[in-house]
Amino acid sequence: MKKVFLMGLFIVGISFASEGSEESGVLLWKAVNTIILLGVIAYFGGKHIKNFLESRRQSVSNMVLEAQKAKEDSIKALEEAKRKLEEANYKLEEGIRLAKETAENERKHAIAQANEIAERIKSQAKETINIEIKRAELKIKKYATSKALELAQNLLNQKVDPETTKSIINKTIKELEA
Repeated sequence: MKKVFLMGLFIVGISFASEGSEESGVLLWKAVNTIILLGVIAYFGGKHIKNFLESRRQSVSNMVLEAQKAKEDSIKALEEAKRKLEEANYKLEEGIRLAKETAENERKHAIAQANEIAERIKSQAKETINIEIKRAELKIKKYATSKALELAQNLLNQKVDPETTKSIINKTIKELEA
């Protein structure tokens, strides 16, 4: 209120200090009207204006506090996110390392199994070869025997005539009777 009054006096003083023309009279009444208007506004709305300005000041103060709190929360959230990112990177690296170890172990295991299967196949192949060799030997022996018999029969047929055959049969019968 005092500020308004002092402001009004300042304006009135300026109007009197100006030239003494007709315009200064108009300026004086404008100044008086302005002081009256400001006085009426201060008298009737002073409390409301004061309350508004105080609530506005309090609102701005609360916004500043909230902004500071939000900034602190953001910093904490950023630090937490960085920590989680580092943790996730560590877990990723650990997962990759474990995957590589597992893959290497699986590869070694697969190679060992493949070698074992290859050895079994070789063993079975050797057994099969031995069996086939024995079969072939038996077939060759049977073939040789049948050919030998055939040759022997041919030789006998050529060398032994029917008379010799009768004498051999008679001789064998006599030996059997005796």
